Amino acid sequence: MDIIQSGSFQRELKKFKKRYRSLSEDLKILEKLIAKFPDGRDSRHCNVLKQHTHMCLCKRRMLCRSVKGSEFRVVYFYDGEALELIYLEIYFKGDKATENSQRLEAFWKDKLNHSD
Repeated sequence: MDIIQSGSFQRELKKFKKRYRSLSEDLKILEKLIAKFPDGRDSRHCNVLKQHTHMCLCKRRMLCRSVKGSEFRVVYFYDGEALELIYLEIYFKGDKATENSQRLEAFWKDKLNHSD
């Protein structure tokens, strides 16, 4: 499976890595979990935001040892046919209550238009 980090995700991650030293390792642990259950059907720690045939947009809690809890959220796109996973957004619940729905909606519409 190809794992891609969007530009906005990379910027957000870089900013958070300065404050939370364990974030790189925590993200690797999350990747292993996502690799087993990319469509988010494994636990209550994942919400499927949008789904269409083989594609889904998921939001998953991520444990960060630097904060001692699952206060981070990671939003990603998974294409089961192309076996592609794209990280779209990472945010800290203490700073931001919810994901950037406008950015995600624009990404989703773009993916749907290119899949037809």
